[in-house]
Amino acid sequence: MQPRLSVVVPTRDCLDYLPAALASLRAQAIADLQIVVVDDGSTDGTAAYLAAEAAADPRLTVVTRGGGGVAAARNAGIAAATAPIIGFLDADDVWRLGAVADRLAAHEADPGLVLSFADYEHVTPDGTGLGTCFAFWPRFNRFVGGRRGILPLGNRALPLLYAENVVGTSTVFARRAALEAEQGFSTEFTAAEDWELWLRLARRGRVACSTMIATTYLVRPGSLSRDRPAVIRCMKQVAARYGAAAALRAPSAWLACRSRIAAAEAEHARIGGRKPVALAQHLLALALAPSRRLARAAAFDGARLLGLR
Repeated sequence: MQPRLSVVVPTRDCLDYLPAALASLRAQAIADLQIVVVDDGSTDGTAAYLAAEAAADPRLTVVTRGGGGVAAARNAGIAAATAPIIGFLDADDVWRLGAVADRLAAHEADPGLVLSFADYEHVTPDGTGLGTCFAFWPRFNRFVGGRRGILPLGNRALPLLYAENVVGTSTVFARRAALEAEQGFSTEFTAAEDWELWLRLARRGRVACSTMIATTYLVRPGSLSRDRPAVIRCMKQVAARYGAAAALRAPSAWLACRSRIAAAEAEHARIGGRKPVALAQHLLALALAPSRRLARAAAFDGARLLGLR
């Protein structure tokens, strides 16, 4: 029998966290579930663990790869998925109880709904909450405007997704036919490949979000130590590719996106001890899209430059 939902879980040397991710999927109130775990070259015992899990759980499909990165791993999972709707969960994140029912029903009721996502919370390993995604991004927070439930993004989908990083991959549901038509995640990018795919899907069909906090994103040691220059470079490439289309629908979306990139450059400069650059980039980000958060960041950098911090 075809499952109603397939969930793709890429993993590489993440055995300390993978069991909790799988347990969170199995706890969902859906019997017709396929779990596709893509082991992308793990060397930490993941293969033996997954073999034992698959022997005990017929819903679990294991795909083994020799490496190649998260985009290619997710694409391998999409190829192995059999449900019409595909969800995504990273191996160090967990779905909260009740994360499935509302959006799965929305996708099944509307064949034109190609992408949905939900709110999520960042949490440290000791359980400290660091806030939710939708509350963090001022533009999207204004769009939500205190509403609850499933919210169609309508013709604002592309500019909203372009302007701010509101789509957490571990919250996403997407229609398999649309993913296949778009040939999945682009391996052209070493970062921001998920953002790029969401923008392509937003041009293809309808997009909705759920205000439910559906996922807990774990901020673990080392999880933010990616190659920041590469991340910023890929962000600029994606921004350039879709900027004109987003600006046609909402000119301010380009400003908000450029502000986000400037803020990322400021954070990179701050970490590298380049105080004047950090201040200049935060001031640019503030000028492009004013917010209290950016004002505080610029003030902090200014104080550091003057030796007051």
